[in-house]
Amino acid sequence: MPRPPEAHYNFTIPSVHDDTALDCRVYHPGALSKPAAFGDAVQWRRKGIVMAHPYAPMGGSYDDRVVGMVVDEFVKAGWVVGTFNFRGAHGSKARTSWSGRPELDDYTSFAGFFMHYMCYLNPLSTSDAVITPGQSPSDAARMQGDACPVVILGGYSYGSLILTHLPPVPTVLQHFSAPLAGSAADEILLRARRLADQSNLECINLARDAARARRKCRNGHVPRPSVTMGGEEISPDKRRSSRDLRGSVDGGGRLEIKTRLRSLSHRGRKDSGPATPPETKSETITAPDIRYLLISPLTPPISTLAAPALVHKFWNKSRDGCHDVIGKHVSMAIYGDADNFTSAKRIRDWSEQLKAEPASRFTSVEVKRAGHFWVESDVEEELRAALRVWELKVR
Repeated sequence: MPRPPEAHYNFTIPSVHDDTALDCRVYHPGALSKPAAFGDAVQWRRKGIVMAHPYAPMGGSYDDRVVGMVVDEFVKAGWVVGTFNFRGAHGSKARTSWSGRPELDDYTSFAGFFMHYMCYLNPLSTSDAVITPGQSPSDAARMQGDACPVVILGGYSYGSLILTHLPPVPTVLQHFSAPLAGSAADEILLRARRLADQSNLECINLARDAARARRKCRNGHVPRPSVTMGGEEISPDKRRSSRDLRGSVDGGGRLEIKTRLRSLSHRGRKDSGPATPPETKSETITAPDIRYLLISPLTPPISTLAAPALVHKFWNKSRDGCHDVIGKHVSMAIYGDADNFTSAKRIRDWSEQLKAEPASRFTSVEVKRAGHFWVESDVEEELRAALRVWELKVR
């Protein structure tokens, strides 16, 4: 199997569920990182895909082999790719929940980050690009940007299970439209803007380097190493006050005991006085053009065991909101007919039902002899081929 490319950024963001740190990666296509190919960035349309991984207690993480196939295929096709670890995956903080609800917020957190990053990202490919004082590269990019980006929200196995219960994108973006200063949503927006600023500046500098070299390709170009970014954009004091505020509003029910004890200790050291209303920040972006990609989606009874609070309605005959979200957008499900974790018949029936809906934009691919882990002979290439064919239709 070809080895996935190196991530352009390695970083963390807090989950909007309870501030748990989530490990994240962003991959850039070659047109955004190689001076020799930089001319391609002029025509490059902002397009990106999020891919969520399988069940963490069974070894699932953003290093999963099938996730790597998606990263490889879409980066080669010119897409920005984002992956992240759910809580409890690959040594990350906290544990996998029994309900699936915290993981739904984890996906919301990264999807919010990624959609904002894609809206801020717009390479200014001219060497004479000017950024006025007080203006960030992402602000300049948005002013000169093209149409809204295309974003695919994807998931494999457990990742697709969580994805099918993600609310509509406008609802996801509401978490970030007016975040409290110092909150997890505020931190996520700051991280998205900071990384987009860095990416846009890199592209400007690459254009200037290319102009100085008279657009000649450089021999022996050394690939740019990935950037690892830790810590938080917001100062620790402000981030703690955000957690204290959430505890007072929610009664602390969604916070870990350790966090609540730390919050109490901080409140005890503060001077008594009138409470100051938390500051909010307004942030509005145009919702991206959304597509959905599901690989080996789980069906009952496995899905019920993995996320019992989420799945009791989805596979029923009755329609629900999640079902409608998938069916009304350009979407595809890829699955094998020899999957021991998934009922191929159930997915087949569900797919046909979605395709029969008025104005349906849903498609599916059933791969013969393919199991859940896509390790059988020749099925990896069939999966990759299905991804390539679909990518050509949705780019």
